[in-house]
Amino acid sequence: MPSCGNCPRKCRERYFCSKTADIKINVYQLHHGEEPPVSGSRGSGTVFFSNCNLRCGYCQNYRISQYGSGYDITAARLRDICRELAGMGAHNINFVTPTPYADKLADVISELKSTGFDLPVVWNCGGYESPQFLKRLRGLVDIYLPDFKYSDNDLAVKLSCAPGYPRIAAEAIHEMRSQNDDVFDDEGVMKSGLIIRHLVLPSYVENSKGVLDRISETLGTDTCISLMSQYTPVYKTVDDPLLGRTVSCLEYREVCDHFGYLGFDKGFLQGLESATKEMIPDFFP
Repeated sequence: MPSCGNCPRKCRERYFCSKTADIKINVYQLHHGEEPPVSGSRGSGTVFFSNCNLRCGYCQNYRISQYGSGYDITAARLRDICRELAGMGAHNINFVTPTPYADKLADVISELKSTGFDLPVVWNCGGYESPQFLKRLRGLVDIYLPDFKYSDNDLAVKLSCAPGYPRIAAEAIHEMRSQNDDVFDDEGVMKSGLIIRHLVLPSYVENSKGVLDRISETLGTDTCISLMSQYTPVYKTVDDPLLGRTVSCLEYREVCDHFGYLGFDKGFLQGLESATKEMIPDFFP
């Protein structure tokens, strides 16, 4: 098995993400549940990839990220899927959890663009990325939509098996920011740029505030942030004493207040009604 440089783990003997030699996806569809500049009026052409380089015990997509549910496809088939989504009216092509297949996807995107395919490509990832590999995506990926999950390294290890996450995510997102300016069309749909997502976890408000502090210090307060309140206990957290509930109004308000205190002026907030299993996409068994 060859070594892999797609993410910071740099696996050599066994892939942490459990990927196979082929590209593996679960479902592709027009998705209307992303941030407004990504979904727009017609939807984002979303491809959900199977497997993940994180082990988040609260992942809503755990059936595909942790169990690897899905089916193998070729690079040629993925290019056809992208064209199919474009034909359905998608504003962009949105690769969700693409990191395990990053090397192959870079080639797919390059070949697509060489044929005149001009929809923006979205890299929708968990933030645990290799800054060195991201340099290869310069000029290929138009919109970065990374998570910034943790400022607390111990928490990153405990909940996602991701040692060094705060430093690695900060360095990766700094590279993302350097590649593309924020550009929107006349309808407010993003053509290029960066939106950082942060999921507020119940019981861990200080972690969220630390993430905002880190972004403020390293990227500045003109960075666009999506503060998500949609956490729903699933998978390994249903009976967890700290994570087995949704985020309270007071917890989310405290994080939002810190967002304002730091001086951020671009972003998206969610209503607490978003914390429902009905928000989870319907994946292939």
